[in-house]
Amino acid sequence: MPHSLLWPTLHAFSGREWLIVVAVLLAGGLVKGVVSIGVPLVAVPLLAGILTVKQAVLLLSLPIVIGNIPQALEGGHTWATIKRIAAPMAGMVLGIVVGVRTLLALSPKTAAGSAGIVLVLAAILLLAAPRFTLPKRLASPIGVVLGFISGVMEGIAAIPGPLLATYLLATGATGKRFTKEIGLILIVSVVALIAAFAQGRHASVSDLVASVLAAVPVVIGIVVARPLRDALPPRAFRIVVLVFVLLAGLNMIRKSGIL
Repeated sequence: MPHSLLWPTLHAFSGREWLIVVAVLLAGGLVKGVVSIGVPLVAVPLLAGILTVKQAVLLLSLPIVIGNIPQALEGGHTWATIKRIAAPMAGMVLGIVVGVRTLLALSPKTAAGSAGIVLVLAAILLLAAPRFTLPKRLASPIGVVLGFISGVMEGIAAIPGPLLATYLLATGATGKRFTKEIGLILIVSVVALIAAFAQGRHASVSDLVASVLAAVPVVIGIVVARPLRDALPPRAFRIVVLVFVLLAGLNMIRKSGIL
């Protein structure tokens, strides 16, 4: 039988701790609804006070899938899109296996510090928003490498987005094409993430049910935030959120004592 990594902790939570979890998930959904930033970027550092990084990564896995299904299926031509992004997908699946094994082998403090480093790198990448164009002959090999690194980042902190976004933009993906491609990659990657946890007997049915339920406040946040997208300056809001993520990541590193 799989070992339950998440549910025993959630089951022992007080009402106040449950409210914190729901509020954090709702906040992640609100931010994603306004600026399309990943839920784990916001939720991982906020949950670090009451859950281990391993538990937070597992809890956020299915909300990421459910939140990305609509954009992944938008516009049809799904199979053709999957073939076009097969290289980063393959690299990501391999990276996730390495990342999850690394995460499960780390002590709680080292895991928190490693997740903090991933958060800082992700925030810097998104703030810098590097743009370049990849020649077609290099797209596949570079896609595998960046997919692998993104997979390791996801396995350690559930954060694969920044490198993937940079890669897809460099291959000419914009607008709806970009949204569909990154949505499909994230869905496949999180399925691999859950499989990696389950294979190591670190995810029980109760854990997966808890992760499904965690999607409810995230989706509510996304829906509520949609009208705010036009009312707020998204670029300014995005910068504020990323600066918060950067500071939260640095704080996680400081508390872990790994440096």
